[in-house]
Amino acid sequence: MSNDLMLIFMIAISLFVMQAVGGVFQIRNYKTAIRRVHKKGNVGIGQKRGKLFNGNIVIIACDCEQIITDCEIMDGKTFLAKFHQVDRLLGKNLKGVSIDELLKQLRSMEAKKQKQYRGYIQALEALELRFHNADCTEEMNTAEHLELRKSGLT
Repeated sequence: MSNDLMLIFMIAISLFVMQAVGGVFQIRNYKTAIRRVHKKGNVGIGQKRGKLFNGNIVIIACDCEQIITDCEIMDGKTFLAKFHQVDRLLGKNLKGVSIDELLKQLRSMEAKKQKQYRGYIQALEALELRFHNADCTEEMNTAEHLELRKSGLT
């Protein structure tokens, strides 16, 4: 093997190892951010995949009344990217806004603009789905309870 080929091979291996180590740190950062945001309410997570560099991961928390209590985003070009707090979106304060209101605003944008906010939309839709499923479960439990009462089992 020539020295040039060996040098290229060593550089490739070094880059691979650096990417793997960076990935481990990024996963730790992700887990920490999820725990931190989850303390403030139910969590919805969304991501926007970028062609090359412009992707992001969004974590949104809301209370039981579907009001946003916290939001963090990780966007960056390298494995060194970290989560940071988001206080404003679309020129307005994010905390204290209803997830339905924000989703309506984001969905009313043109498709090209919506792509920019895909991570936010996915996170809000995840929360919306969670609350919808909780309502269905609650309704089913209420219906089952009524059936049991009618049959004299409760």
